[in-house]
Formats: sequence, structure tokens, C-alpha cells
Amino acid sequence: MNLTHIKSLTLFTLLINAAAMLSPIINGGDSITYAALSQHIALNNDWANLVLDGKDWLDKPHMPFWITALSFKLGGVSAFTYILPGFLFHLIGGYYTYRIARLFYGRETAWLSVLVYVSVYHLMDSSIEVKAETYLTGFIMGACYYWLRYDAQAKLKYLLLGALFSACAVMTKGVFTLITITSGLVCMWMYRQQWSKLWRGKWLLALALTLLFTAPEVIALYRQFDMHPEKVVFGQTNVSGIKFFLWDSQFGRFFNTGPIKNTNGNPFYFVLVFLWAFLPWVAVFVASMVSGVRKFAVRSADERASFVFLCGSFFITFGLFSATSFQLDHYTVILFPFAAILCGKFLQDWLAMQGGRALVAVQLALTILLVGLALGLGAYVNRPVILAVVLAMLAVLLGYAYATRRQLRAGAVLAYPVFGIAMLYAFLVLTNALTFVAVGVAHNASMQLAGKPEAPVYVYRMDIVARELGLYSRLPCHAVDDAAQLPQSGRYYLLVGAGDMAQLAGRLGNIAQVGQGRWVVHKTGTFPRFLRLAKGAELLEDIRIVLVVGAQ
Repeated sequence: MNLTHIKSLTLFTLLINAAAMLSPIINGGDSITYAALSQHIALNNDWANLVLDGKDWLDKPHMPFWITALSFKLGGVSAFTYILPGFLFHLIGGYYTYRIARLFYGRETAWLSVLVYVSVYHLMDSSIEVKAETYLTGFIMGACYYWLRYDAQAKLKYLLLGALFSACAVMTKGVFTLITITSGLVCMWMYRQQWSKLWRGKWLLALALTLLFTAPEVIALYRQFDMHPEKVVFGQTNVSGIKFFLWDSQFGRFFNTGPIKNTNGNPFYFVLVFLWAFLPWVAVFVASMVSGVRKFAVRSADERASFVFLCGSFFITFGLFSATSFQLDHYTVILFPFAAILCGKFLQDWLAMQGGRALVAVQLALTILLVGLALGLGAYVNRPVILAVVLAMLAVLLGYAYATRRQLRAGAVLAYPVFGIAMLYAFLVLTNALTFVAVGVAHNASMQLAGKPEAPVYVYRMDIVARELGLYSRLPCHAVDDAAQLPQSGRYYLLVGAGDMAQLAGRLGNIAQVGQGRWVVHKTGTFPRFLRLAKGAELLEDIRIVLVVGAQ
């Protein structure tokens, strides 16, 4: 399989991934919360404070919200401008994956690594979900690349860029990220017995410059929290934002001693996550590790050092994640680029040597499984548009397989799994968008309020809906949990469940019906629930939109 072929597959996968940005909705859960935080920054030009529902918010550092707020400032608040910067950082992560792979192994391996990177399921999904790890992947890979260059040649450019990327990673997720950034390099020094580099002056300068570039985060936290000990955060006063940033947000979670805890950890949790999150390349990764260990002694000195760097970068952080009780599946996304490079190197060697049939059989079986899932789930949901897209992609796969039938070995290992994961990803993204456009409260309420006279919107006992509606609607939106919080006079729209409406009716003034629908409030949940929603079998809530005039 030539380089042009690999580039074409990479572009095809990126286009499928990018198409998800056209969805008019933002996915539920954390994504809506992060978008609301960024919207506050953009609308109020308040770049120092993180505010959610009018209250101070202390959890993640500022960097992802600054980036998203800038996107909102430039392009307006929308689902597209929320997703776009995350997808761009996904591309940045891919670019530096290419640069590191090329630095280690050459151009062909670099493109194979990028192909693996862009077609890993969880990397594709996180680029649209836009969690902090999406930005973090780009920052970590950039930092690793420039520190590798700085290690070989102490140029000012490498020092400044390495420190800048490292500082941005810290301002995205905390100081714990420095472990991921430096672990591979330290392992490589240990393998080469270059112990003196651990305390060499140029690396102390690199650390100092990284900490200096982190100053914007420290200053913002000091201004919002440390200057105001009277603020109530986590149910108590005298909360230090700087201490939370430096310790509780990362190490406090690791040791489960911080204000945010999780006691349900399992040491094999991330192993199980990896089995589906790294599809369709799990078997290739396992084969790459077996081959790397078996052939380690016969590799060149530089290749051995590269293998140690990549394994150190991947496994040390993977092990730390597995050791903690605070575990979420998206944590390991930042490690997948290193795994992609290991896979790229193995695939280059495998293709050059016309490797054995075992991997061909496994990848073919995996392709059949992915295609079968896309077709089976599409038939279960039974929506014409979704079925048409899945069948069209199947036709493309079959046409590709026929056109390249003389390259069956390479196609089965490389191309067919890419088509398979693209089909399943397209099904999931399209189903998600069509389902929540049809039954999501916030999107449908914003459509029914469009063009209506200006008035504030009060959302009764649906906080997450209020946040999301504020992202779609030009009208000011407020979440209320008690009837006493509703205005006593004036005009306003009320978004309320039918059951609550019956209880509130006697306390309101003149009411005019504006809209209604049978919608779903919470977009998060289990995959079976998502499929029931897509099929229309999930019980929806009766939601009313009324205009209240002259409330008593």
C-alpha cells in the first residue's frame, strides 16, 4: 500500500469525523457545562472568573474555556463554534504525532501513525465531545515533540515552544500532565544511562520557564478565590483556588482526598476501556508490543531508545490512572497518540515483510463486527436517513474491496477496519444528532421561541436545560427550583413540565400558551437508553412553554 493510498484513507476518516461538527446541538453532560462557562466569559469579557449559573465554579483550569470563549467571540455562540476549536486541537495532536513518528522512524511510519490516530474511535469521539482531554492531547504531543528536539539541540525556539505547550497542558488539566509529558523522556535517559540530565541546568531552566508561562492560571485563581476567602465553595469558606489547582484537582483525586471523590475504581478498568476505545487497532497494538519486546535486542540503538520513550509515555501514565479510584473512560485519550506511533512502526515493518495471516484474520473479523454493528443498529433504529448513510458507506467499502482485491493483505489490516469504524462512528453521530434534534428540550424550545417578543425565559426544575437553552436562544435564560424564585410582575416565558404546570397555575397571572412538546430532559445515560430514544421507544416528558403576564 503506497503513501498516496494511506493519505487518502486519512483524509477520508478526517472528513467523516469533521462532518459531526454540522450537528446543531451540543451533546449533554459536561459539554453543556463547559460551553456555558465559556459563554459567560465571552458575553461578559470576564476572563478571570469561571461562573456557572451565577455562582463561582472551581473544578477545571481555565485554558479550555478561554479557547472556547475566543471561538464564541469570533463566531458567535453555537454548537459549531463550540466544537470547532476542539476539532482543531485534535488535528494539532495528529500533526505532532506525525512529527514525533517521523523524528523516530521516518515519513512512511509517520503517515501510518497518523492514519491510526485519526481512526481511533475514542479520539474521533472526543474531538466532537470536546472534553479537556481533546485540548490536552494537542498540548501534550506538542510539548513532547519540542522537548525531544530540545534534548537533542538546546535551541531557544525549542525551549520556548516546549515550555509554552507544557504550560498550556498544565492550564488545561493541572500539574499532573507534566508526568505524561516527561515520563517518556526520563525513561529514555534512564535507558541510555544519562542520569545527569535529570538535574542539568538547561532542564531546570525549562521547568522554570514552564512554571512562568503558567502564571495566567495562577493569577486568575488568586483573583477569583484566594482574594475572597468569604466565598463559599464546596460548602465551605477560605477555599484556595491555587491549592486546588496545584494539589486537589489532580493529586487529591489520585489519592481520593480532595473535595471531588470517586470510590468505585478498579485496577483493570482502563484495560477494559482500551479494548473498545482504541478500536479498530487493539490487536495491532498488542502485536506491536509483542514484536517490540521480541525484537528489542536486534534493533538499532536509536530504535530501542524510541521504543522506550513511547512505552514510558504510554504505560507510566496508564499505570497511574489504573492505580487511582477516580476513573473516567476519557482519561486515557491523551495516551493514544503514543500507542498510534507504536502501531505505525509495527505496520510499516509488517507491510514490508508481508506479515503473517493471523493479523489479517483478526482485522477482517473486526471489520465484519464493526460493519455488522452499524447495519444491525441502523436496522434497529429504523430511520431512513441513517440506513441510507450506512448502506452507502457499505457500498463504498465493497467497491473499495473489489478495486483493491489484489492487495487483500494490506486492505484487510489497514483499510477495511478504517471503513468499519467510520461506518459505526457515522451511525452513532448521525443518530445522536437526529435524535436530540427531534426530542431534546433545549433545541426544540429554542425553535419555538424563535421570533417571539423579547422576554426572559425561566426554566423550572431543569437546570441543565436552562444552561443549554442559553446557548441556543437570544433570550436571557434562568434556572429556578422554587416557585418563589419566579418574578412577581412583568412578562416572561416559563418552560415547565406538565405536572409542575398544574401545581403552578394558581400562582401565576395571565398565561398564554406559546409551545409544547414531548421531549427528553436528560440527554446522558446508558447506550441502551440512547437506542430506545433513537427508536422512539423511550418515555418522553410533556413540556409546556407559556408566556406569563402580570404574575401575582
